[in-house]
Amino acid sequence: MSQHIAVPNSEKFDATKGTLLRSIFSVAAAVGLLGAGVVYFANKELFAHVWLFAFMYFFTVLCGCFFWNCLHHATDSEWSVVIRRQVENLASLLKYIAIFFVPIALCVTILYAWMSADPTKDAAMAGSKSLYLNKPFFWFRAVAFFALLGAISHILRKRSVAQDHDGAAKHTFSMRLWAILGIPTLAICLTFSGIDWMKALNHHWFSTMWGVYLFAGAAGASMALIVLVVSWLRKLGYLSVVNDEHYHLMGKFLLAFTVFWAYIGFSQYMLITYANLDEETIYFRVRNTGTWNYFSHLLVFGRFFFMFVPLLFQGLKKSRFINFTAVWILLMQFLDIFLIVIPEWSPGGFSFRAALAAIFPWLGIGGCLGLLFLRHLGQGYLFPTKDPRLAGSLKASN
Repeated sequence: MSQHIAVPNSEKFDATKGTLLRSIFSVAAAVGLLGAGVVYFANKELFAHVWLFAFMYFFTVLCGCFFWNCLHHATDSEWSVVIRRQVENLASLLKYIAIFFVPIALCVTILYAWMSADPTKDAAMAGSKSLYLNKPFFWFRAVAFFALLGAISHILRKRSVAQDHDGAAKHTFSMRLWAILGIPTLAICLTFSGIDWMKALNHHWFSTMWGVYLFAGAAGASMALIVLVVSWLRKLGYLSVVNDEHYHLMGKFLLAFTVFWAYIGFSQYMLITYANLDEETIYFRVRNTGTWNYFSHLLVFGRFFFMFVPLLFQGLKKSRFINFTAVWILLMQFLDIFLIVIPEWSPGGFSFRAALAAIFPWLGIGGCLGLLFLRHLGQGYLFPTKDPRLAGSLKASN
Protein backbone atom coordinates (compact mmCIF):
# COMPACT_ATOMS: atom_id res chain seq x y z
CA MET A 1 0.00 0.00 0.00
CA SER A 2 1.50 3.25 -1.13
CA GLN A 3 2.50 5.76 1.53
CA HIS A 4 2.70 8.59 -1.01
CA ILE A 5 -1.03 8.97 -1.63
CA ALA A 6 -2.43 12.07 0.02
CA VAL A 7 -5.21 11.28 2.46
CA PRO A 8 -8.28 13.32 1.48
CA ASN A 9 -10.03 15.60 3.92
CA SER A 10 -12.88 14.09 5.86
CA GLU A 11 -16.39 14.97 4.73
CA LYS A 12 -19.50 15.53 6.80
CA PHE A 13 -22.97 15.75 5.33
CA ASP A 14 -24.59 19.18 5.35
CA ALA A 15 -28.22 18.60 6.39
CA THR A 16 -29.39 21.54 4.30
CA LYS A 17 -28.35 19.69 1.13
CA GLY A 18 -30.75 16.90 1.99
CA THR A 19 -33.77 19.15 2.49
CA LEU A 20 -35.44 18.21 -0.80
CA LEU A 21 -34.95 14.48 -0.32
CA ARG A 22 -36.08 14.75 3.29
CA SER A 23 -39.26 16.45 2.16
CA ILE A 24 -39.85 13.72 -0.44
CA PHE A 25 -39.36 10.99 2.15
CA SER A 26 -41.64 12.78 4.61
CA VAL A 27 -44.45 13.09 2.07
CA ALA A 28 -43.96 9.48 0.96
CA ALA A 29 -44.12 8.26 4.56
CA ALA A 30 -47.24 10.29 5.34
CA VAL A 31 -49.11 9.37 2.15
CA GLY A 32 -48.00 5.74 2.33
CA LEU A 33 -48.97 5.15 5.95
CA LEU A 34 -52.26 6.97 5.54
CA GLY A 35 -53.08 4.98 2.40
CA ALA A 36 -52.09 1.73 4.10
CA GLY A 37 -54.47 2.59 6.93
CA VAL A 38 -57.30 3.03 4.44
CA VAL A 39 -56.48 -0.35 2.88
CA TYR A 40 -56.53 -1.93 6.34
CA PHE A 41 -60.07 -0.78 7.08
CA ALA A 42 -61.25 -1.63 3.55
CA ASN A 43 -59.81 -5.15 3.36
CA LYS A 44 -57.68 -6.60 6.16
CA GLU A 45 -56.58 -9.63 4.16
CA LEU A 46 -55.36 -7.46 1.29
CA PHE A 47 -53.64 -5.13 3.75
CA ALA A 48 -51.81 -8.04 5.36
CA HIS A 49 -50.43 -9.23 2.03
CA VAL A 50 -49.41 -5.86 0.62
CA TRP A 51 -47.76 -4.84 3.90
CA LEU A 52 -45.86 -8.15 3.94
CA PHE A 53 -44.74 -7.48 0.36
CA ALA A 54 -43.44 -4.00 1.21
CA PHE A 55 -41.77 -5.18 4.39
CA MET A 56 -39.97 -8.06 2.68
CA TYR A 57 -38.83 -5.81 -0.16
CA PHE A 58 -36.96 -3.50 2.19
CA PHE A 59 -35.91 -6.29 4.54
CA THR A 60 -34.22 -8.25 1.75
CA VAL A 61 -32.49 -5.15 0.35
CA LEU A 62 -31.14 -4.16 3.78
CA CYS A 63 -30.01 -7.74 4.38
CA GLY A 64 -28.08 -7.47 1.12
CA CYS A 65 -26.37 -4.31 2.38
CA PHE A 66 -25.49 -6.18 5.57
CA PHE A 67 -23.93 -8.91 3.42
CA TRP A 68 -21.74 -6.44 1.52
CA ASN A 69 -20.58 -4.86 4.77
CA CYS A 70 -19.65 -8.24 6.25
CA LEU A 71 -17.98 -9.35 3.04
CA HIS A 72 -15.82 -6.21 3.02
CA HIS A 73 -14.38 -6.92 6.46
CA ALA A 74 -14.22 -10.72 6.21
CA THR A 75 -12.15 -10.56 3.02
CA ASP A 76 -10.09 -7.55 4.15
CA SER A 77 -11.18 -5.71 1.02
CA GLU A 78 -9.46 -2.47 0.00
CA TRP A 79 -11.42 -1.13 -2.95
CA SER A 80 -14.70 -0.71 -1.07
CA VAL A 81 -13.39 1.39 1.83
CA VAL A 82 -14.51 4.68 0.23
CA ILE A 83 -18.12 3.47 -0.18
CA ARG A 84 -18.27 1.42 3.01
CA ARG A 85 -19.78 4.09 5.24
CA GLN A 86 -22.88 4.26 3.06
CA VAL A 87 -23.13 0.47 3.14
CA GLU A 88 -22.94 0.70 6.93
CA ASN A 89 -25.56 3.44 7.05
CA LEU A 90 -27.96 1.32 5.02
CA ALA A 91 -27.26 -1.97 6.79
CA SER A 92 -27.66 -0.43 10.25
CA LEU A 93 -31.29 0.37 9.37
CA LEU A 94 -31.93 -3.28 10.20
CA LYS A 95 -32.11 -2.32 13.86
CA TYR A 96 -35.30 -0.37 13.08
CA ILE A 97 -36.90 -2.87 10.71
CA ALA A 98 -38.68 -4.76 13.50
CA ILE A 99 -40.95 -1.74 13.97
CA PHE A 100 -42.43 -2.35 10.53
CA PHE A 101 -43.02 -6.01 11.34
CA VAL A 102 -45.68 -5.08 13.93
CA PRO A 103 -48.58 -4.93 11.40
CA ILE A 104 -47.53 -8.38 10.15
CA ALA A 105 -47.44 -9.68 13.71
CA LEU A 106 -51.02 -8.46 14.16
CA CYS A 107 -52.12 -10.21 10.96
CA VAL A 108 -50.35 -13.56 11.23
CA THR A 109 -53.55 -15.56 11.48
CA ILE A 110 -54.78 -13.88 8.28
CA LEU A 111 -51.56 -14.58 6.39
CA TYR A 112 -50.63 -18.05 7.56
CA ALA A 113 -53.19 -20.81 7.33
CA TRP A 114 -50.95 -23.21 9.24
CA MET A 115 -51.54 -21.25 12.44
CA SER A 116 -55.17 -22.34 12.52
CA ALA A 117 -54.83 -25.63 10.62
CA ASP A 118 -56.40 -28.77 12.08
CA PRO A 119 -53.71 -31.50 12.17
CA THR A 120 -56.42 -34.15 11.72
CA LYS A 121 -57.40 -32.58 8.38
CA ASP A 122 -54.07 -31.11 7.24
CA ALA A 123 -51.54 -33.83 6.51
CA ALA A 124 -48.64 -31.36 6.42
CA MET A 125 -49.30 -30.13 9.95
CA ALA A 126 -49.82 -33.66 11.19
CA GLY A 127 -46.28 -34.58 10.16
CA SER A 128 -42.80 -33.28 10.89
CA LYS A 129 -43.61 -29.72 9.74
CA SER A 130 -45.43 -29.12 13.01
CA LEU A 131 -42.07 -29.30 14.79
CA TYR A 132 -41.04 -26.18 12.91
CA LEU A 133 -44.37 -24.48 12.21
CA ASN A 134 -45.67 -23.81 15.67
CA LYS A 135 -46.44 -20.47 17.25
CA PRO A 136 -43.85 -20.36 20.10
CA PHE A 137 -41.00 -21.32 17.76
CA PHE A 138 -42.25 -18.89 15.09
CA TRP A 139 -42.13 -15.93 17.49
CA PHE A 140 -38.80 -17.00 18.94
CA ARG A 141 -37.27 -17.09 15.47
CA ALA A 142 -38.67 -13.66 14.56
CA VAL A 143 -37.18 -12.08 17.67
CA ALA A 144 -33.85 -13.82 17.04
CA PHE A 145 -33.69 -12.62 13.41
CA PHE A 146 -34.20 -8.97 14.32
CA ALA A 147 -31.94 -9.09 17.39
CA LEU A 148 -29.00 -10.75 15.63
CA LEU A 149 -29.08 -8.73 12.41
CA GLY A 150 -29.77 -5.46 14.21
CA ALA A 151 -27.05 -5.98 16.80
CA ILE A 152 -24.25 -7.01 14.41
CA SER A 153 -25.02 -4.28 11.86
CA HIS A 154 -25.06 -1.70 14.68
CA ILE A 155 -21.75 -2.91 16.11
CA LEU A 156 -20.03 -2.81 12.72
CA ARG A 157 -21.09 0.78 12.11
CA LYS A 158 -20.30 1.86 15.67
CA ARG A 159 -16.77 0.43 15.44
CA SER A 160 -16.21 2.02 12.04
CA VAL A 161 -17.28 5.48 13.25
CA ALA A 162 -15.11 5.08 16.39
CA GLN A 163 -12.08 4.38 14.19
CA ASP A 164 -12.59 7.74 12.47
CA HIS A 165 -11.68 9.43 15.75
CA ASP A 166 -8.84 7.33 17.19
CA GLY A 167 -7.56 5.37 14.18
CA ALA A 168 -6.99 2.33 16.40
CA ALA A 169 -6.27 -0.96 14.65
CA LYS A 170 -8.34 -2.81 17.26
CA HIS A 171 -11.47 -1.63 15.47
CA THR A 172 -10.36 -3.26 12.22
CA PHE A 173 -9.79 -6.60 13.95
CA SER A 174 -13.07 -6.32 15.84
CA MET A 175 -15.03 -5.54 12.69
CA ARG A 176 -13.41 -8.48 10.93
CA LEU A 177 -14.47 -10.83 13.73
CA TRP A 178 -18.05 -9.55 13.79
CA ALA A 179 -18.24 -9.73 9.99
CA ILE A 180 -17.09 -13.34 9.96
CA LEU A 181 -19.82 -14.11 12.49
CA GLY A 182 -22.26 -11.99 10.51
CA ILE A 183 -22.07 -13.96 7.25
CA PRO A 184 -23.43 -17.28 8.61
CA THR A 185 -25.85 -15.30 10.77
CA LEU A 186 -27.21 -13.61 7.66
CA ALA A 187 -27.43 -16.92 5.82
CA ILE A 188 -29.51 -18.44 8.60
CA CYS A 189 -31.69 -15.38 9.26
CA LEU A 190 -32.45 -14.58 5.61
CA THR A 191 -33.18 -18.21 4.74
CA PHE A 192 -35.49 -18.96 7.64
CA SER A 193 -37.19 -15.55 7.69
CA GLY A 194 -37.95 -16.10 4.00
CA ILE A 195 -39.41 -19.50 4.85
CA ASP A 196 -41.37 -18.18 7.82
CA TRP A 197 -42.77 -15.01 6.28
CA MET A 198 -43.13 -15.77 2.56
CA LYS A 199 -42.78 -19.47 1.81
CA ALA A 200 -45.13 -20.36 4.66
CA LEU A 201 -47.92 -18.38 2.97
CA ASN A 202 -48.50 -21.80 1.45
CA HIS A 203 -47.12 -24.23 4.02
CA HIS A 204 -47.66 -27.20 1.71
CA TRP A 205 -45.03 -25.96 -0.73
CA PHE A 206 -41.47 -27.33 -0.78
CA SER A 207 -38.29 -25.79 -2.19
CA THR A 208 -34.75 -26.59 -1.10
CA MET A 209 -33.32 -23.55 -2.91
CA TRP A 210 -35.54 -20.86 -1.43
CA GLY A 211 -32.95 -19.23 0.82
CA VAL A 212 -30.32 -19.01 -1.91
CA TYR A 213 -32.85 -17.55 -4.34
CA LEU A 214 -33.77 -14.79 -1.88
CA PHE A 215 -30.09 -14.08 -1.20
CA ALA A 216 -29.30 -13.76 -4.92
CA GLY A 217 -32.01 -11.15 -5.37
CA ALA A 218 -31.13 -9.31 -2.16
CA ALA A 219 -27.41 -9.06 -2.98
CA GLY A 220 -28.01 -7.66 -6.47
CA ALA A 221 -30.71 -5.20 -5.39
CA SER A 222 -28.68 -3.92 -2.45
CA MET A 223 -25.65 -3.25 -4.62
CA ALA A 224 -27.96 -1.31 -6.95
CA LEU A 225 -29.13 0.78 -4.00
CA ILE A 226 -25.52 1.42 -2.94
CA VAL A 227 -24.72 2.65 -6.46
CA LEU A 228 -27.62 5.11 -6.33
CA VAL A 229 -26.74 6.43 -2.87
CA VAL A 230 -23.11 6.99 -3.85
CA SER A 231 -24.15 8.69 -7.10
CA TRP A 232 -26.55 10.97 -5.22
CA LEU A 233 -23.84 12.05 -2.78
CA ARG A 234 -21.39 12.63 -5.62
CA LYS A 235 -23.97 14.81 -7.35
CA LEU A 236 -24.15 16.92 -4.19
CA GLY A 237 -20.38 17.39 -4.29
CA TYR A 238 -19.34 14.69 -1.84
CA LEU A 239 -17.35 11.46 -2.21
CA SER A 240 -14.90 12.75 -4.78
CA VAL A 241 -12.75 9.84 -3.61
CA VAL A 242 -15.05 7.51 -5.56
CA ASN A 243 -13.90 7.19 -9.16
CA ASP A 244 -14.72 5.24 -12.30
CA GLU A 245 -12.79 2.22 -11.03
CA HIS A 246 -15.10 1.92 -8.03
CA TYR A 247 -18.14 2.14 -10.29
CA HIS A 248 -16.60 -0.50 -12.53
CA LEU A 249 -16.21 -2.82 -9.54
CA MET A 250 -19.76 -2.18 -8.34
CA GLY A 251 -20.96 -2.84 -11.88
CA LYS A 252 -19.12 -6.16 -11.88
CA PHE A 253 -21.04 -7.20 -8.79
CA LEU A 254 -24.31 -6.14 -10.43
CA LEU A 255 -23.43 -8.37 -13.37
CA ALA A 256 -22.33 -11.24 -11.13
CA PHE A 257 -25.57 -11.30 -9.18
CA THR A 258 -27.66 -10.80 -12.30
CA VAL A 259 -26.18 -14.07 -13.55
CA PHE A 260 -26.33 -15.75 -10.14
CA TRP A 261 -30.00 -14.83 -9.67
CA ALA A 262 -30.84 -16.29 -13.09
CA TYR A 263 -28.85 -19.45 -12.36
CA ILE A 264 -30.54 -20.07 -9.01
CA GLY A 265 -33.99 -19.16 -10.34
CA PHE A 266 -33.63 -21.49 -13.31
CA SER A 267 -32.23 -24.28 -11.15
CA GLN A 268 -35.15 -24.04 -8.74
CA TYR A 269 -37.66 -24.00 -11.60
CA MET A 270 -35.99 -26.83 -13.51
CA LEU A 271 -35.67 -29.18 -10.52
CA ILE A 272 -39.26 -28.60 -9.42
CA THR A 273 -40.79 -29.06 -12.89
CA TYR A 274 -38.60 -32.11 -13.60
CA ALA A 275 -39.67 -33.86 -10.39
CA ASN A 276 -43.30 -32.86 -11.03
CA LEU A 277 -44.45 -33.35 -7.44
CA ASP A 278 -47.71 -31.66 -6.46
CA GLU A 279 -46.31 -30.17 -3.24
CA GLU A 280 -43.50 -28.51 -5.23
CA THR A 281 -45.15 -27.48 -8.49
CA ILE A 282 -48.06 -25.67 -6.79
CA TYR A 283 -45.99 -22.47 -6.55
CA PHE A 284 -45.30 -22.27 -10.28
CA ARG A 285 -48.75 -23.53 -11.29
CA VAL A 286 -50.20 -20.32 -9.85
CA ARG A 287 -47.54 -17.94 -11.23
CA ASN A 288 -47.14 -19.52 -14.67
CA THR A 289 -50.82 -19.55 -15.57
CA GLY A 290 -53.33 -16.82 -16.36
CA THR A 291 -52.28 -13.20 -16.20
CA TRP A 292 -49.57 -13.92 -13.63
CA ASN A 293 -47.66 -15.70 -16.40
CA TYR A 294 -47.01 -12.39 -18.19
CA PHE A 295 -45.39 -10.93 -15.09
CA SER A 296 -43.33 -14.06 -14.53
CA HIS A 297 -41.95 -13.72 -18.05
CA LEU A 298 -41.32 -10.01 -17.49
CA LEU A 299 -39.28 -10.86 -14.40
CA VAL A 300 -37.16 -13.42 -16.26
CA PHE A 301 -36.45 -11.21 -19.25
CA GLY A 302 -36.29 -7.96 -17.30
CA ARG A 303 -33.96 -9.08 -14.54
CA PHE A 304 -31.61 -11.26 -16.58
CA PHE A 305 -31.70 -10.86 -20.36
CA PHE A 306 -32.35 -7.12 -20.34
CA MET A 307 -29.47 -6.49 -17.90
CA PHE A 308 -26.94 -9.13 -18.89
CA VAL A 309 -25.67 -7.68 -22.17
CA PRO A 310 -25.32 -4.00 -21.10
CA LEU A 311 -23.46 -4.96 -17.91
CA LEU A 312 -20.87 -6.86 -19.95
CA PHE A 313 -19.43 -3.59 -21.26
CA GLN A 314 -16.82 -1.84 -19.16
CA GLY A 315 -17.62 1.59 -20.55
CA LEU A 316 -21.28 1.37 -19.55
CA LYS A 317 -20.39 0.40 -16.00
CA LYS A 318 -18.19 3.50 -15.76
CA SER A 319 -20.83 5.85 -17.15
CA ARG A 320 -24.07 7.28 -15.82
CA PHE A 321 -25.82 4.33 -17.42
CA ILE A 322 -25.02 2.31 -14.31
CA ASN A 323 -27.54 4.44 -12.39
CA PHE A 324 -30.32 3.49 -14.80
CA THR A 325 -29.25 -0.12 -14.45
CA ALA A 326 -29.45 0.18 -10.67
CA VAL A 327 -32.96 1.65 -10.80
CA TRP A 328 -34.10 -1.14 -13.11
CA ILE A 329 -32.71 -3.86 -10.85
CA LEU A 330 -34.52 -2.36 -7.86
CA LEU A 331 -37.74 -2.34 -9.90
CA MET A 332 -37.18 -6.00 -10.75
CA GLN A 333 -36.69 -6.77 -7.06
CA PHE A 334 -40.04 -5.03 -6.50
CA LEU A 335 -41.64 -7.30 -9.10
CA ASP A 336 -39.91 -10.39 -7.71
CA ILE A 337 -41.20 -9.94 -4.15
CA PHE A 338 -44.62 -8.90 -5.52
CA LEU A 339 -44.84 -12.18 -7.46
CA ILE A 340 -43.90 -14.15 -4.37
CA VAL A 341 -46.48 -12.62 -2.03
CA ILE A 342 -49.50 -11.24 -3.90
CA PRO A 343 -50.49 -14.37 -5.92
CA GLU A 344 -51.21 -16.02 -2.59
CA TRP A 345 -53.94 -13.43 -2.11
CA SER A 346 -55.10 -13.45 -5.74
CA PRO A 347 -54.24 -16.90 -7.20
CA GLY A 348 -56.71 -16.41 -10.05
CA GLY A 349 -54.66 -13.70 -11.74
CA PHE A 350 -53.14 -10.24 -11.51
CA SER A 351 -55.12 -7.76 -9.42
CA PHE A 352 -54.91 -4.02 -10.16
CA ARG A 353 -56.42 -3.39 -6.75
CA ALA A 354 -53.58 -5.28 -5.07
CA ALA A 355 -50.96 -3.51 -7.20
CA LEU A 356 -52.37 -0.11 -6.26
CA ALA A 357 -52.71 -1.05 -2.60
CA ALA A 358 -49.11 -2.33 -2.50
CA ILE A 359 -47.76 1.12 -3.38
CA PHE A 360 -48.94 2.62 -0.08
CA PRO A 361 -47.02 0.44 2.41
CA TRP A 362 -44.03 0.50 0.06
CA LEU A 363 -44.03 4.31 0.17
CA GLY A 364 -44.71 4.36 3.91
CA ILE A 365 -41.92 2.00 4.92
CA GLY A 366 -39.51 3.39 2.33
CA GLY A 367 -40.17 6.97 3.41
CA CYS A 368 -39.55 6.18 7.07
CA LEU A 369 -36.35 4.27 6.32
CA GLY A 370 -35.20 7.09 4.04
CA LEU A 371 -35.59 9.61 6.86
CA LEU A 372 -33.64 7.35 9.21
CA PHE A 373 -30.90 7.00 6.59
CA LEU A 374 -30.58 10.78 6.26
CA ARG A 375 -30.29 10.95 10.04
CA HIS A 376 -27.39 8.49 9.92
CA LEU A 377 -25.67 10.53 7.23
CA GLY A 378 -25.20 13.44 9.61
CA GLN A 379 -23.83 11.35 12.47
CA GLY A 380 -20.41 10.61 11.02
CA TYR A 381 -18.02 11.15 8.14
CA LEU A 382 -19.15 10.11 4.68
CA PHE A 383 -16.25 7.70 4.28
CA PRO A 384 -13.86 6.06 6.77
CA THR A 385 -11.03 8.56 7.23
CA LYS A 386 -8.60 6.47 9.29
CA ASP A 387 -9.12 3.00 7.93
CA PRO A 388 -5.68 1.44 7.29
CA ARG A 389 -6.83 0.32 3.83
CA LEU A 390 -7.97 3.76 2.68
CA ALA A 391 -4.88 4.40 0.56
CA GLY A 392 -5.45 1.12 -1.25
CA SER A 393 -9.03 2.08 -1.95
CA LEU A 394 -8.01 5.46 -3.37
CA LYS A 395 -5.80 3.79 -5.97
CA ALA A 396 -8.19 0.92 -6.74
CA SER A 397 -7.92 -0.41 -10.27
CA ASN A 398 -9.32 -3.27 -12.33
